[in-house]
Amino acid sequence: MQSDLCRKINAIDGCECMLDPFETGKAWFMYSKLERDFLDTASYVALDIAHSKVWSERFGELLTRTGDLVDSSFRLMITSKSLDGESIVQTLRAKMATEQNKNANWFPDIRDFGETFDPIFQLSSLEVEAGYGLTSYGKLHPFMDFNKQSPSWWKPYNKVKHEIFEEMENEATLENSINALAAFFILNILHKESQRYLVRKTDVIVTEFLQRRYIEQSLNASFIGSPNNMQAFEFVARTALFTHVFRVDPDPKKRVDSFLI
Repeated sequence: MQSDLCRKINAIDGCECMLDPFETGKAWFMYSKLERDFLDTASYVALDIAHSKVWSERFGELLTRTGDLVDSSFRLMITSKSLDGESIVQTLRAKMATEQNKNANWFPDIRDFGETFDPIFQLSSLEVEAGYGLTSYGKLHPFMDFNKQSPSWWKPYNKVKHEIFEEMENEATLENSINALAAFFILNILHKESQRYLVRKTDVIVTEFLQRRYIEQSLNASFIGSPNNMQAFEFVARTALFTHVFRVDPDPKKRVDSFLI
């Protein structure tokens, strides 16, 4: 069933289900391009909280591109091998199979994603620090209250995507675009297929005094961060724009070990 779901999910993009875009680094490539494009705007609008309501056509473009990728990422995560053992994911897979038997065009929405993935990754409580050059935007919580409602930037993303002329001045803002980008950053650094790629192939996820294989083994023990027996080490994900210090998991389950064998 998983391969059937994967084919259906990818059919909307006209591609076959082959290698996982997270595992191969394609998702991170798309994120990196978005971050570079976002940082280009800092030449004209300083990355400062005082400018959070500044709007532009460029922020609108970035918001819609990023929102589309977050949506696609969640859809891909439904079929991820690292989540095979999660009953809540199995429930969504079953729901998707049932609904698509009745309507081939049915796909989960943001409410389904929140109900499924927030309990696993605890996205609602996740914090990211944003800053670039001489300015700091401060702390972001791009999935705040995701267990109760859609993220604050999600409705603006849909409004800009479908009503660009009417909503550009209200919703195509620095605030919405940076929060959407932070959400995509989070999915890349926490989702195990992407996390493994980042540890092995990049310097995005690091900690002092530990080699890559030990970083991978440590993070593999938890879906939210590092295990409580590794509190002496600070695991950090960092790009030119964002910094996230991984949370310490007080009750790591090592639920994803089989994925990495």
